Amino acid sequence: MAALVAVSVVAVTAGGSLWLSLAGIKRDPTLLPQRDQGSVSYVAGALNLLLVGVDSHQPGREASVLMLVHVDSTRQRIHLISLPRELLSPVEGGGTDRLSLLYAKGGSVAVVESIEELLGIHIDHVALTWLNGMSRLIDLLGGIPVDNPIPTSNSGIPFPRGQITLSGEESLAFVPEGASGPGQLDRAECQRLVLQGIATRLLTSNALSNPGTVKAVLDQLAADVVVDSKLDARRMVELFVGLRTQPNVQDLQAIKLPTADRGTTPTGEGFVLPDAGRVTSLGRAINNDTLQDWMLNR
Repeated sequence: MAALVAVSVVAVTAGGSLWLSLAGIKRDPTLLPQRDQGSVSYVAGALNLLLVGVDSHQPGREASVLMLVHVDSTRQRIHLISLPRELLSPVEGGGTDRLSLLYAKGGSVAVVESIEELLGIHIDHVALTWLNGMSRLIDLLGGIPVDNPIPTSNSGIPFPRGQITLSGEESLAFVPEGASGPGQLDRAECQRLVLQGIATRLLTSNALSNPGTVKAVLDQLAADVVVDSKLDARRMVELFVGLRTQPNVQDLQAIKLPTADRGTTPTGEGFVLPDAGRVTSLGRAINNDTLQDWMLNR
């Protein structure tokens, strides 16, 4: 979400060509289920967006990164909730499956239905992004911040533990190809950290005060992002204005969906189970717009 709205106002004020670039981001009406609002009760004005990252445009590929973005009703806080790709989550009609496989089999609609049932929430929007095109975007933003939990190196580039800033080239090296070795982050977790860094920079980067940079960012997003048809250019602008006109707006805050036991399927695929009690309380906090309190008391 941040990657889509943070440039909107500058685009509008800088002229028609930037507005056309913003409107050029692809919209797909099939990303959301065709359903009514439902019976979920939540605070008016709050917003939930499902962000899905995949490695290629080929259909039937598993999702690499799945996140839920929650923008609170006051437009002062944005929470980014990481959803493990190996999470066993409900399937419409009964049973469970890994989230990444749900996407491969049923696209974003299957994932939306599953997460809504798991957390008891309503998802308003969906954004898909192709991760292999993000390096140029990172350079346009002047690099991205990453909180690296494990010191490592790849392609001759060291990545120390702690807060680091990655260029586009460094972000490609940070995300390993193939299976990870002992003591290393796996590819999906590295991609999650990079995508989180992009979202943070798009909220805070001073580079977005330059109309030329904004147009380049929008053109790159148009090549690598697809959103649902309800998230049109005007809606993006409204969201950004709501965020930026608040005097006490906070930086993006990250949450990991609470999980419990791990296991392996008969076919050898790893999975993780949700922590039922804490997931229920997380969903309640999303609906009540009290995620900050939930983070303090978890």
